[in-house]
Amino acid sequence: MSHRPLAVVPLAVVRLVLALGASFLTSPASAAPPEYAGDSIIRVVPADLRQLRAALIMADDVWSHGSAVGRPLDLLVDADSRRSIERAGLKVETLIPDVGVMIAAERKRLSEAAQAGDQGGIAGTDAWFADFKNNAQINTKLDELVAQRPDLCSIVALGNSLEGRPIRAIRISNAPAGAPAIVFNGCQHAREWVSPMTVMYIANRLVDDATTDPQIAALLQQAEIFVIPVVNPDGYQYSWDVNRLWRKNRRNNGNGTFGVDLNRNWDYQWGGAGASSVPSDETYRGPFAFSEPESQAMRDFFLARPNVVGHIDFHSYSQLVLSPWGYTLDPSPDAAFFNALGQQMAEGIFAVNAMTYIAGPIGPTLYLASGSSVDWVYGSRGAFSFTIELRDTGTFGFVLPPEQILPTAKENFVAAMILVTETIKPIAISFPQGTPSVIPPTGATVTIEVTDIASEPIAEGATLWSRTNPNAAFVASPIVEVGSTQPSVWTATLPATPCGATLSWYVDFATNRGSVRAPSDAPATVFSTSVRETTTVFADDFESNTGWSVDPAGPNASSGQWVRVDPNGTAAQPENDSTVNGTMCFVTGQGPVGGSVGTADVDGGTTTLVSPMLNCSDAESRVQYDRWYSNNQGSSPNSDSMPVDISNDGGLAWTPLELVTENAGAWVTKTFRVADFVAPSPNVVVRFIARDLGAGSIVEAGVDGFRVFALTCPDAYGDLNGDGVVDASDLAVLLGAWGSTDGSADLNG
Repeated sequence: MSHRPLAVVPLAVVRLVLALGASFLTSPASAAPPEYAGDSIIRVVPADLRQLRAALIMADDVWSHGSAVGRPLDLLVDADSRRSIERAGLKVETLIPDVGVMIAAERKRLSEAAQAGDQGGIAGTDAWFADFKNNAQINTKLDELVAQRPDLCSIVALGNSLEGRPIRAIRISNAPAGAPAIVFNGCQHAREWVSPMTVMYIANRLVDDATTDPQIAALLQQAEIFVIPVVNPDGYQYSWDVNRLWRKNRRNNGNGTFGVDLNRNWDYQWGGAGASSVPSDETYRGPFAFSEPESQAMRDFFLARPNVVGHIDFHSYSQLVLSPWGYTLDPSPDAAFFNALGQQMAEGIFAVNAMTYIAGPIGPTLYLASGSSVDWVYGSRGAFSFTIELRDTGTFGFVLPPEQILPTAKENFVAAMILVTETIKPIAISFPQGTPSVIPPTGATVTIEVTDIASEPIAEGATLWSRTNPNAAFVASPIVEVGSTQPSVWTATLPATPCGATLSWYVDFATNRGSVRAPSDAPATVFSTSVRETTTVFADDFESNTGWSVDPAGPNASSGQWVRVDPNGTAAQPENDSTVNGTMCFVTGQGPVGGSVGTADVDGGTTTLVSPMLNCSDAESRVQYDRWYSNNQGSSPNSDSMPVDISNDGGLAWTPLELVTENAGAWVTKTFRVADFVAPSPNVVVRFIARDLGAGSIVEAGVDGFRVFALTCPDAYGDLNGDGVVDASDLAVLLGAWGSTDGSADLNG
C-alpha cells in the first residue's frame, strides 16, 4: 500500500524509459527488466515541512506508508538523489545498499528454479512455499487443490483483467448455502509478492487440515471461505517479466503513463484524501470509481454474496493489522469491535513467531487512503474488513527473502482463523469497561456491547446467570437493552451477594442463529468476581500537589520530564486528564498548543515519577491508577517501554509491578493487589519510569486517578462460617462445636 503522495514522475521511471526506448510505452511486456543498479533504500525522518517536501520530491519512489513530519520515510533513491537529500539536511539511514543486487539475485534464483521444472507443488506439504510463484504456478496450484478435494473445493471465476487474464478464487467449504462467508485476497498491488503466497498458504492449509484438524473441520462446516490470490494479474505478471517494483494495474492512461492503483479505485469515498488524480502517481485513483475490470470483478463478486461477513485484504510491508476507516481519522461505528478483534489477531500472530504487528484503524495508524477495498467492503457491504500489511518493516521491503514466506504465512494463518471464528458468530459480545474483579455486597451494574454480525440479539432472550455456590444451580436475571445504535448497549446487574463470597457468572444472548455466550464456553468457564467492601486509603486526582516527586535522583532525560499540568494534546499525548471533573494530571513534558508529535516527548534517557508514602498495611490493599503510554511513532517505534515498580520499604528496594508497552491511545485503568508483589506495609511507594532508549523513538506517558484502597468484610457477630450473613448455616457450625474447645464458635469468649 505504499505510495507517492506528490504528482511527480519517479526518476526511476524516467531512467527506465530512456534505457528501454519508446517500446516501453507501447509494448512493455517485451521489454527487458530494469535492474535498479546502484539504487538504494534509505530511511529519513523529516524534522519539518520543508524537509518532508524535499525528501518526497528528490526520491525516486516512496516505499513506506504515509508521509508526515517526524515520521520515518523509506525512499528509493539513486546516488544523486541521496546526495540531494543529505544536502537538504536530512539524516540518512541506509536500509538496502543496492536494490538492483537484490532484484538480480531474486531473478537468477527464480530463473534457475524454472529451468529445473519447478512449476507446481506437492499437496499436503510446505514445499510449494519454498519460493515465490508466478500467475501460472498459482493457477496450477489452485487446480491441484480442487483435484485433491473436489468435495470441498471449487474454482470461482470472477472475470478477466484488462489484458484478459483470469481472476480466480477457490471456494473451500462444507457449509450449507447461505452460511456466513469470509474472503481473503492478495495482490491488489503487484510488487507485494508475499501477499499471494500468504493467501495461497491459507487455502492450502485449509484443504490439508480439513480432515485432520477438528477445529478447521468445524469452521468449514459453518462457513464458506473464498481465497482470491491475485486480484491484479496483469500488474503481477509485469512485475515478474519487466519491472519488479511495479505497483498498479496496466491501464494505458493515454499520456505516456500506465496504471491505476486498484486499492484507490473502490466506490466508497472515492477520490478523497490519500488518492491521487495524477496518472503518473503510484496512488492514481483512476478516472472514476470502479473504472478498472479488476476492481469491477471484485465488486461483482461481493455483490453476488450478501452473506460475506469477514474479509482480509493482504498487502506488504510494515506488519500492521488495519481496520476502517481509511478515508478519515474518525472512528467507525464498530470501532470497539474492530479494535478488540484487530488486537486479538495481532496477539495471535505474535504467538507463532514472536513477530510484532501493530493493530489500529488505517487513517490514524497508517495514513489517509480513500477508495480502498476495506472501506468499501465495510461501508457498502457491512462486512468486517481488514487490511494486513505483512512482513517486514523495511530490512528487505518488497523484495522479501524466500525463507520468510512460510513464517509470514503461518503467523497470518492464525490471524485469518481468528477472523473466521469471530465473524461467523451471529453477534459479538464485549465489555467496554471490562468485567469487574470486585463488587460491593449491594451488587453492581455491568455494561455490555453487542455487535451484530450475521444476526441480532432477541431482547427477551438476554440473560445473566450467576451463583455463589459451585454446587448450586445458576440463577437467571435479565439483561436490558439501553441503546440500540450499533453496537447496541446492554446492562446486566450482578446481584446483591454476601460480603466475602465469590460470584460466578456469565451472559447468554439468544439470536435467530442460536445462542452466544460470554465466556464463549460458559458455563464450563465463567467470570469470577469477589464481593468485598471498599475502604479508600489514598486518592489523588492530581488537582493539587500531594507530595509526588520527579526525578529525585536528578534528571536523566534531556527533555520530557514528568510535569503536573492540564495537558496540551498531540498525536502521542492526551489532551485531557482521565478524571471526570478534573483537568490536571502528570504527563511527560508539556509542549505548546498544536505542537507536533515529538514536541517535549521524552528524549535521551529516563524520567521518574515517585509517589508519596502509601499505607498499604491491609492484607487486601490494592493500588489503582490510570496510565497513558505511546511509543508507536518516530523512526524507532515500539522500541521502548515504561517500567512501573513498587517498594514496601520506602524506596530502598523495588519490585516490578508491570512493564508498559501497550499503545492504547487512551487512558487505561490498572489495579494490582499489593500482596501479589510485596509484603503489605505502611511504607509502600510506587514509581513510573518513562524512558527513551531507542534512537528516534517518540515516547509519551501520563498518570492520573491514583488510588489506594483495601477490600474488607466487616465483622458480623455470629457469622461463624464467614460468608457475611448470620443464618441457619452459622447455627449448624455452633451446634457442631457444642461442648468442644473450638474457639471459632465461642461467641462470648
